[in-house]
Amino acid sequence: MTSAAKMSVRSMLILTLPTLGFSTALSLVTTYLPVILKDYTRSATLIGFAIGGEGIFSSLIPVWVGVLSDRIWTKRWGRRQPFMIFAGPFMAASLMLAPFQPGYIPIAVSTFVFFAAYHFYTSPYQSLLPDVTPPGSHGRVQGFQSFMRGGGMFAGMVVAGFLFYRWRPLPFILCSLLIMIFTYLTVAKIQEPEPDRSLVPPHQGIGAEVRRVFRSIRENKSIQRFMVASFLWESTLAGLRPFIMLYFIYTLHSTAQTGALLLGLVGVTYMVAGIISGYLADRYGRSRVMRIGLWVYLCGCIMGTVLGDIKWAFVFLPIFGLGGSIVLTLPYAILIRLMPKEHIGQFTGMFSMMRGLANIVAPVIAGAAIDIGGTFLKNGREYAVIWLVSGVMIAISLYFFRGTGREDLVNV
Repeated sequence: MTSAAKMSVRSMLILTLPTLGFSTALSLVTTYLPVILKDYTRSATLIGFAIGGEGIFSSLIPVWVGVLSDRIWTKRWGRRQPFMIFAGPFMAASLMLAPFQPGYIPIAVSTFVFFAAYHFYTSPYQSLLPDVTPPGSHGRVQGFQSFMRGGGMFAGMVVAGFLFYRWRPLPFILCSLLIMIFTYLTVAKIQEPEPDRSLVPPHQGIGAEVRRVFRSIRENKSIQRFMVASFLWESTLAGLRPFIMLYFIYTLHSTAQTGALLLGLVGVTYMVAGIISGYLADRYGRSRVMRIGLWVYLCGCIMGTVLGDIKWAFVFLPIFGLGGSIVLTLPYAILIRLMPKEHIGQFTGMFSMMRGLANIVAPVIAGAAIDIGGTFLKNGREYAVIWLVSGVMIAISLYFFRGTGREDLVNV
């Protein structure tokens, strides 16, 4: 066993700051832009198309841009940061202009530009993390990123709400400025190391490179199982998110305000647990901590299925948040151990694509389960089915995760 170098807390904070920016932006767009769109159309389908269009871009852009980020190198900016520098202004500008657009189609176009820039930015940025992080700090960095992601969700849903109802464009303007500031700080302060020339893949056509990535995943059983498991993990949250408030109101007979308070409690748990789980993962092993998190997550889902009193939600939801934070924090840190160094960008793109597909498929599955459950369950109990669906996904993921990413104790 050899001790691994540590990354300073200051460096980890600077490195993960962009996550706070784009997580806030994504939460803002998905939560409050539908309110603006409602002024221009009564069709929930059209609103869903404008916001759900993210799935299209998440399925097409990450792998392609991941291939590109593996192949280029610039002396001044490295190979990942040029994509951040290019996409950051487009993401910020589309976000800032969206609430000022005069109709549904202009707002939808601004939203699509945002989603395209978002995925053009985030996939290379995610690949930057293992490029600049010592092996002994991968779990910690993912913990800090999870903390930033949770903070962004809180800022984009709760803080932005206060600003939105004072002046609708205000949170969009402030968030766009945060994206630019955080991108500048990370690019200016984080030095990307030059890759080993022997690890740089030979130049081929983009299409050939993308096909090779898919072929590599088919041939590598560990990565193949891991990608399926990561799809299932992301699906648990994607399936719960659209219906969780309906569960609070109709199943537990809560008020919307109490539901918001519960979500805030989960968010705080998520942020704190993300930091702690990152440190524990580097100390005791990422796969080991991940398995514990999966069982805690599964227990939380089972409790949610049978719960009938809102008071008990204040007990079970933090348990769910604890497990969920671990399950959504550590996957990429585990993937780092599995993917070849010369193709980090490409496999990161595939990882991002799996998460995007989950955001498309999981809400449909959860919605269908609620409709089916409604024929057997009454008095709002059908919404509790969402926890059963998530629990089944976690249980299936345990099968695919078996034997994947096994590792010895990491000394730090």
